[in-house]
Amino acid sequence: MDSSPAKPSRIGAYDIIDVIGRGGMGTVFRATDPRIGRAVAIKVLTAAAEDPDLLLRFYREAKYTGSLHHQNIVTVYELGHQDGVPYLVMEYLEGVSLEAIIGSGRPMPIAEKLGIILQVCNGLTYAHKQGLVHRDIKPANIMILGDGTAKIVDFGIALLGGSRLTRTGHVVGSLNYMSPEQLSGNVEVDVRTDVYSTGVVLFQMLTGVLPFDGGSTAATLRKIVQDPPPPLSKYLQECPDELEGIIEKALVKNREERYPSPEEFAVDLSRVHQQYVKKMLGETLQQAAEAMHRKDFVTARQQVLQVLRGAPHSSEATELLKQIKQGQEQLQREQQVLQWQMKAEEAFRKNQLEEALQCVEQGMRLDPEGAVFPGLRDAIVEAQARMGRYRESLKRAEAALKAGDLEAAKQSVEEAQAIFPDDPGARTLATQIIARLEQQLREQKAAEKQRQFARSVNAVEKAMADARMQLMLGQVPEALQALDNLEGEVRQLPPRWVEQFEALRKEARERKAELERPLAQEPIEIFDGQTAEIPAALNATVVTQSGPADAQVDTQQSVRAEAPPARVDTGSVAPPGAESGRSSTAEHGVLYPKAEPSRVVEKTEVAPELREFLEHKPSTWSRPTVWLGVAVLVLVGVFAWVFLRPSSESKARSQTQGATVGDTYAEINAEPWATVTAVTPVSGEAQSILGQETPLRIKLPPGKYSVTLLGPNHEAKQVDITVPKSGGATCFAVFKKPDLNRIVGKE
Repeated sequence: MDSSPAKPSRIGAYDIIDVIGRGGMGTVFRATDPRIGRAVAIKVLTAAAEDPDLLLRFYREAKYTGSLHHQNIVTVYELGHQDGVPYLVMEYLEGVSLEAIIGSGRPMPIAEKLGIILQVCNGLTYAHKQGLVHRDIKPANIMILGDGTAKIVDFGIALLGGSRLTRTGHVVGSLNYMSPEQLSGNVEVDVRTDVYSTGVVLFQMLTGVLPFDGGSTAATLRKIVQDPPPPLSKYLQECPDELEGIIEKALVKNREERYPSPEEFAVDLSRVHQQYVKKMLGETLQQAAEAMHRKDFVTARQQVLQVLRGAPHSSEATELLKQIKQGQEQLQREQQVLQWQMKAEEAFRKNQLEEALQCVEQGMRLDPEGAVFPGLRDAIVEAQARMGRYRESLKRAEAALKAGDLEAAKQSVEEAQAIFPDDPGARTLATQIIARLEQQLREQKAAEKQRQFARSVNAVEKAMADARMQLMLGQVPEALQALDNLEGEVRQLPPRWVEQFEALRKEARERKAELERPLAQEPIEIFDGQTAEIPAALNATVVTQSGPADAQVDTQQSVRAEAPPARVDTGSVAPPGAESGRSSTAEHGVLYPKAEPSRVVEKTEVAPELREFLEHKPSTWSRPTVWLGVAVLVLVGVFAWVFLRPSSESKARSQTQGATVGDTYAEINAEPWATVTAVTPVSGEAQSILGQETPLRIKLPPGKYSVTLLGPNHEAKQVDITVPKSGGATCFAVFKKPDLNRIVGKE
């Protein structure tokens, strides 16, 4: 497209697209008629518009050409003016000039060349019958369209009837293609002039050279007027004599010997043309058939079109062209079917099933009878069903994973992987589920370890409590044996339990060693004044009489080895019970140690854990009968405290309730016992009323807390505890022990 600023955007009613060419008379534009959407060519007379001769020539071209309507002559639509400049609207020809074809050197069969000249003769015959002589036939004024049609253009110097457009001494036309009579200037030209010019064009097409070209204007003029044309055989091999004669007759100097009209020229030329067409048909059509057989439809079509350009009415070529067209369409369908098949298979491999199915449907429309697409479609439908099951399994797995049902999630994702083992979605989800399962297993192991630890703690605490009770009841060997049996389990616990265990076992061993130590012999006086040595370990029967004889109560007392020897004087010391007015004699056979009443009570064997509850002050309570009642009450109280309190196992269950591995906790204990009534954060944000007895372990978040305890005799205490970020913390409180004197009603 020409970018010159002189190019208008619109001429008349036509929209300008670009410039086709520029010449001495003006410029030719390609334009569009927006009213009907037709492409046109517009010739504008520009620089030569002030030349009267050229202006007249322009108008005559419009007038003469506008009256012609033939397939081999360009059609003129309109003549107009814009800004004082005339323009001519003509048919837009999509093709190339014969001049360009000859100049390109493109090989062209002789039959095709002869066919072009025959079309030019047909157009000139029509124009001559309209009384119009072109007078400027040359390759530049012959357009060859894409289908091989020849169009004559530029009737600008045409001559109507016998009128002349030339002045004396003025030559109009293209020198190399002008007839001898045109050069004289004094002879009226007629249709034979166009025959001569057409013969020159044919000679140039057949040989590639001009018949009369002297290298200069004078030499060329002399050759045109005087020299005969060179023989065709000089340039063509196997040139028919008939064709040679036709060229000589068309180019003869004397126009009286020349063909009288283009029509007669075409008659002789057509016979030679048929010979070449027949030869060309046999060769070219055979080549076209071979090309079509190997499905080279492009080459076959070019060859057939070449035949049709030389023989437009060849039925054989027309039928072959039809077959070629069908073959091209079939090949195009096959190529499209193959493309849809390849696209479907590619989408299928990528699991893009919807796209694959659409490609199969497109292919089946083009090839309904094909055997490839039905099987491929069935495979895609089956894959869609599998994909549906796969997605459903993944959906169930994701839902189960979200709900925490890891076994169900594992089963569902395994079902998905069985359908599409290599799909990354299932692999990713399976990795998440496996990680959760491993975490769950670790938590279960840790929880089991924590439960085992709690069971061990409960068992050790219970066993140690039982050992303490046995020591209290004097069952020292049994307590020591129980502790020895507990040693293996205690070694599995933290050091503080080991320390408590070792302390208790040490106490039991000391008690056992004390019992096994040999006792000193203590002298005892008999009421008859005799003195006897008896082992301090022997039992002496103390009879306390505070009432009738039938209300006597006996109790066995062990005389401690550390007590000083007691002598009994029968004459000066009354036996116990004399205070009540009853006498006791040696005749009873009972030995009475000589000791204070309170000392006798101290000699009574009582568990060490209970002795510290007694107050050692002399009173009437030192009588054996009273102390027997006290001992009974103490034993009953101890029994109730030991056996009626919640067992250590239940406490352990309470203390570990809600605790899991990794939780932070607080461990609360008291001596001798206490009840946890409240655990309150220091911030005061919340309060938990527990009401559980110590020892107690409770799960608490890290932070500072205040613990409220209620001990014996309704004594309340408050202790502070800080729970760390990992592990636990311990607090301990000591309460006053029960007042056994108050319990038995001594005071």
